[in-house]
Amino acid sequence: MKSTIIFVLTFLLPSLNLAGQNNIIHGRVLSEDLEPLPGLHINNSDTVLLGKTDIDGRFKISIPKEVDSLLLSALNMEWTQIKLKKDCESVEIIIMYLGLYHYKSSNKIDRFRKKRFDKLVELHSNAVQEGFFEKKELCYERDFEPIKPDLDRIRKDLNALKKEKVNEFKDLQIGETVKIPLGFDSSGKRVNTYYSICGYCTEDDYDYVIEGEIVNKYRKNLTLEIKVLRMLPHDFIEYEEKTLKINSTFNYQMKYFDVILN
Repeated sequence: MKSTIIFVLTFLLPSLNLAGQNNIIHGRVLSEDLEPLPGLHINNSDTVLLGKTDIDGRFKISIPKEVDSLLLSALNMEWTQIKLKKDCESVEIIIMYLGLYHYKSSNKIDRFRKKRFDKLVELHSNAVQEGFFEKKELCYERDFEPIKPDLDRIRKDLNALKKEKVNEFKDLQIGETVKIPLGFDSSGKRVNTYYSICGYCTEDDYDYVIEGEIVNKYRKNLTLEIKVLRMLPHDFIEYEEKTLKINSTFNYQMKYFDVILN
């Protein structure tokens, strides 16, 4: 009998010890409008998925004791990283929308984001008062993370790409043949998609390609006037309220959209 008990404990104790190494974290995630965020991903710092929020923005996850930070991500929301305090069991948090900041410098964008970030404490209190959250105290820390370095890098890459497009436009000659990538709706006739600049794409990366001859060039928006030479498998397509067929001409702006040169 004694040997049987020892045998059972030998197999049970490691599993009990393993379960004791995990912490159970529960909580709720809301937007700045105090709306629940269903389907939000909860990852560790290595972006390993630990769980997701339900339709009410609530979650319950089991994490190893050594995990002390969580990364929250959802569609149209800013990625948010938090550092858990010791013995943290309840995480109630508001995360910011992923904003669209047209015509603003990276410094202005971060200043605007910082103002929104500073309001999160007040929004959290409002969520407690309205019954969305249970606790006013936070058991995690969250720092404001500037996105200026990323924006500056993206802007630098775009400026380099713009310069490349200008040089390509200058090198193109009237009478030269180019290929224009286009996309279509379900009918396969009307163009409803413009392909943006893709530095390394080839003809195989697009739905459809028109082959045409450059008959004129205009500096505004790096515009090419193209005469259609080949457009199989279609006899015609609708493009910007104009019917294109063999020998038709149309304008195409290299500043915004791609041209296949090879």
